[in-house]
Amino acid sequence: MFFAVKARRKLAGFRDIGDPVARDTGEPRAREWLAWRRCAQRVTRAWNEWLAADIRQQPERYRRYLSALAEEERAAAEVERALAAR
Repeated sequence: MFFAVKARRKLAGFRDIGDPVARDTGEPRAREWLAWRRCAQRVTRAWNEWLAADIRQQPERYRRYLSALAEEERAAAEVERALAAR
């Protein structure tokens, strides 16, 4: 069973990522937020691929997961810097 989220949480200083205005304005903080979200989605996909991999594929898929995780950490640090610069 899936649960729908009735209200989206918003980070201070960021518009909702689903907001077309936030995507189209080119605000640096909005771009950083969207980049972080894409990285976080890659982490989820890499994790699921690793879980679904057979024994021969697992080492490579785990390396991909670690790489995606490191990329997500860098993107999160950029979001944090943008918030601190406000």
